[in-house]
Amino acid sequence: MSVTPRRRMLLGFALANACIILVAALLWWWRPLSPPQIQGVLLPESRPLQAFTLLDTAGNEVGRDSLRGQWTLVTYGFTSCPDVCPATLAELMRFRSRIPLTYDEDLDILFYSVDYRRDTPEALRRYLDFFDERLRGLTASSRHLAGQRAFERSLGILAELEPASPGGLDSGDYQVLHGVTLLLLNPAGELQAVFEPDPAGAGLPSFDVDTLAADYVALRDYLSARSGTRLSG
Repeated sequence: MSVTPRRRMLLGFALANACIILVAALLWWWRPLSPPQIQGVLLPESRPLQAFTLLDTAGNEVGRDSLRGQWTLVTYGFTSCPDVCPATLAELMRFRSRIPLTYDEDLDILFYSVDYRRDTPEALRRYLDFFDERLRGLTASSRHLAGQRAFERSLGILAELEPASPGGLDSGDYQVLHGVTLLLLNPAGELQAVFEPDPAGAGLPSFDVDTLAADYVALRDYLSARSGTRLSG
């Protein structure tokens, strides 16, 4: 059966349109992903941590390897903090109840003490158990000052001990000043994002639990899609 010139022309148009649709679909599918807008900062490339040695709540020395293999959300402060630190830990417990199980089962929440003079491993464990026995903790000792500096510098942790008497820090009479952020490490143990307190909050810095949960899930989804895998929620 012969094909008329008109039919041949229509067939050519149909094939051309099909190719255009296919190319458009491929461009849409492989389009660059836009990073989520979170209350904080998502690092374009994760930042490796410097080597460090600190103490966990069992008194064991640990380093960077202890932060690998899972997502880790780091908060920091001191156990004798009267307000911000316990409030942040309580918010993180509510945050944990807000996120789907898929996003929680490979997440560790870690509290780092910036006041090792008072926060021994035993004291830190007792403090964290008040909130949740699953919480991990890190502290230091006078033998781990290099590790303390490396850890804080790697994560951008701001903390200062301010003596309140002429006796200095050794007298035990000092104030602890520190920033308020949440630091997210990816399963490679590298800094991936920084979550900031609610700018609309009044008084002490605090985190909106619903915003934090939504940002965390969106960030995980984005990074999974960017790496070519998807998580089920």
